[in-house]
Amino acid sequence: MPGLEVPLAWWVIGGALPVLIASPITYALVRQSERIAALHARLSAANIELRRRVDIDQLTGAWNRAAFTTHVSRRRETMPGWFLVVDIDSFKGINDAFGHAAGDAALRHVCLLLIAGAGAEALVGRIGGEEFAIWLAASDESTAVRLADELRRAIAARPIAIIDGRRLSVTVSIGVAGGDGLGIDDAIHRADRAMYRAKQDGRNRVRRSA
Repeated sequence: MPGLEVPLAWWVIGGALPVLIASPITYALVRQSERIAALHARLSAANIELRRRVDIDQLTGAWNRAAFTTHVSRRRETMPGWFLVVDIDSFKGINDAFGHAAGDAALRHVCLLLIAGAGAEALVGRIGGEEFAIWLAASDESTAVRLADELRRAIAARPIAIIDGRRLSVTVSIGVAGGDGLGIDDAIHRADRAMYRAKQDGRNRVRRSA
């Protein structure tokens, strides 16, 4: 009506009412956004862990063969490298004499020493029962052979504890091969043949590919 004055309190209430209504809605939307972000983070972490479980040999912690091949393919694009094939000597005898738990302990022990000793740029994969492959970021054969022999000596010098406090000495035979001009499987095959020559020559040795 003309001349009717609206009380000040009504203006205050009228201005505040939309804010009062919107605040709970805004808060709920923010909380929902936070929950969605947290869910995405958990899903991302779960996917990473799932991928890790798919790529990693669960007993030893080395890459499995497929993942090893994939990672080596990428690494070879930017730097030269050499392949080692490492096989635990008399592994069947360890299982027969001390049981499969001792065999598993030997696999884990050897793998840990290989990963620790091969260097930050190296890749270590388990490619068979007691057989590992290593890609070394080495530019020449003499460096690769020297590193292989350092690994061999480190493993021979570190017995592992097994049941009843007994200690078991483990040795390995290692073959070394270059990969220039070869596919990964062919290079591993050459290193594998060199490793078998090390076995034939008495085990606990390093041999290079012919």
